[in-house]
Amino acid sequence: MNLRDLRYLVALAEEHHFGRAAASCGVSQPTLSTQVHRLETELGVPLVVKAGRRIEITPVGERIVQTAREMLVLADDIRTLALDESNRATHQLGVGVFPTLGPFLLPRVIARFDQHDPGVNIHVVEKRTAHLLEAVHRGDLDVAVVAAPVTDETLTVIPVFREEFLLVTGVDDELAHDEGPIDPRGIPTDGLILMSEGHCLRDQVLEVCSPSHPMPSDGLSAGSLSTIRELVSVGAGRTLMPRSAVSAPKPKDPRIVIREFTPPRPHRDIVVCGRPGTMARPSVLALVNILRSLPGDIVEPLGVDGATLCSHGLGN
Repeated sequence: MNLRDLRYLVALAEEHHFGRAAASCGVSQPTLSTQVHRLETELGVPLVVKAGRRIEITPVGERIVQTAREMLVLADDIRTLALDESNRATHQLGVGVFPTLGPFLLPRVIARFDQHDPGVNIHVVEKRTAHLLEAVHRGDLDVAVVAAPVTDETLTVIPVFREEFLLVTGVDDELAHDEGPIDPRGIPTDGLILMSEGHCLRDQVLEVCSPSHPMPSDGLSAGSLSTIRELVSVGAGRTLMPRSAVSAPKPKDPRIVIREFTPPRPHRDIVVCGRPGTMARPSVLALVNILRSLPGDIVEPLGVDGATLCSHGLGN
């Protein structure tokens, strides 16, 4: 048994067709078919069965495929570590980030890498958190930048910064005319505009507001912060936004009012997570350092002296 044969089996599990699996591996169909059957003989169990024109993986084959995927990802990590050490080529770093953080984060991070480590070629994917973690497990991404907590104990998690939430209202909103910080527990959920289902920011805002006030079933939601901001600006409701979404270099909008919260201020803690072998790479450690040095008037670094990691929502 070798990694090549395991790669053939994984390709067959993904394509369910000998020809397509062979093409994805860059070999002939007879070669792939012969090696998979040899693997079956070596292991002493059936791995594939024909179901008409489709190839299905047996139950024991599925369990073997899952372990094979993990082995192939680890093998790729070893190759990448060796490549980083030898410095024979441009380093590739696949980074995932969720949509309500990406617009603030990516320009700053990419600019820092260009200045301090031009040998790193960053490939960025912007998706929802669940999809990012799946991609990390598959080896499609090296790391994901997501909001805490990350409950997957197979991943290594490094805290990088904390970002507070602010109340954003239209100029005619009743909450726009008070002065000073506002208690986050006193925000009515009636008229609260949320991110659509599946976005972690939706869950974070609900954790802050809904314990005190039930969330109405007919509330507005949108798929992006820019859309929510426009809805707020025309008086359709109010929302909570991360500080980065309403800070410079974004131009000030005279149609909205931004209010701070009283302590303990609602926030989200941002972490970098990845497979254990990946997190020791120099390019990943450079990413962590860059994230911890983002502008202090927008975020607070974590993982340094005096900082503590906690879940999103109300914290210390």
